[in-house]
Amino acid sequence: MNKRVFIVFLLVAAVLTAVSCSKPAEAPVQQTNGGDAGTDTPVPADDNGGEEDKGAEKPAIVDGVVCPLGGEIIERSALYQRPVAVMMDNHSNARPQAGLDQAEVVYEILAEGNITRYMAIFMHGENQVVGPVRSARRYFIDKSMEYDSIYVHAGGSPEAWDDVARLKIPSFDAMSMGAPLFWREKHKKEPHNMYSALDEIQKAADKKGYNKQTEVPVHAFNSADTDLEGDRAEKVSILYPPKYTVSYEYRTGDKLYYRSVMGKPHFDEVAEDYQINAKNIIIQKAAHKVVDNEGRRKIDLVGKGEGIYITNGSYVEITWEKKDRRAPTRFYSQNGEQIKLNPGKTWIQVVPFDAQISIE
Repeated sequence: MNKRVFIVFLLVAAVLTAVSCSKPAEAPVQQTNGGDAGTDTPVPADDNGGEEDKGAEKPAIVDGVVCPLGGEIIERSALYQRPVAVMMDNHSNARPQAGLDQAEVVYEILAEGNITRYMAIFMHGENQVVGPVRSARRYFIDKSMEYDSIYVHAGGSPEAWDDVARLKIPSFDAMSMGAPLFWREKHKKEPHNMYSALDEIQKAADKKGYNKQTEVPVHAFNSADTDLEGDRAEKVSILYPPKYTVSYEYRTGDKLYYRSVMGKPHFDEVAEDYQINAKNIIIQKAAHKVVDNEGRRKIDLVGKGEGIYITNGSYVEITWEKKDRRAPTRFYSQNGEQIKLNPGKTWIQVVPFDAQISIE
């Protein structure tokens, strides 16, 4: 072989070897135990207690857009046309839940029987199992309408049923629909075992014509991570009824709040080693009243009230205002300026006026 040709051959081989070695490793996949809805879900490769792996490289974003619910830049192709709000069970027999770790915004509000319930709102996500799915309540619909979202639930109270029909809420009800959109898992008992998946919800939304472009700027975001000028908030505890005590612990390494329920870390059901966390916590105080023999509640989420905003290890007192049922809830600082959230996931804890709240 000609010497010059041989040298060129070696150089080409070296380049090809380097390129092949630089290909990023794929995230491990965990198979769920049941369901027909494409439930293979990537599990974060995280073995350091939830702290961000500083050495891990995230895939480069080719065509970025700001997620309107999280304030973070994501791939434009991954963004939903319309938010999806999923009612989720928080009974002790329903834990751990699947999908709370992927939601941009999560609400926790009391239901009957001194049990809290979640509503998780998603603006992107594929092949993500969500559940257990639970029934609708009127005050959760108040929150869902703020985002003009597709409402996913399993049955509901009479008032909620009336709202869905009268207000023409785009919704999917597990009590009247089956696989592949909804299915029951065998590792939990009814009624705490109804599940769905985000990709199946998107398919169903396309068929129903629900996926219409919507722009609802519910929350305002800082363009970059910003500290509060407030008091320290490294440990937060919210006492709903005793069996539903929620706590958050701040970690300075990644500037996130890691969530616990009843003193135990709150892990995701699919990504079992992923402790659920938040960048922003909003505590919204509102009037609560039991209205029937079933213990159902009326919660006044339209009007004005007070609250607390927590991020980056600090908190400030805030106020809130919601002009009507469809209007977004606006949060304001004590000087009257609208609160800007830091980019990331937000948990909104709606509590009665007399709720016991501890911030250290």
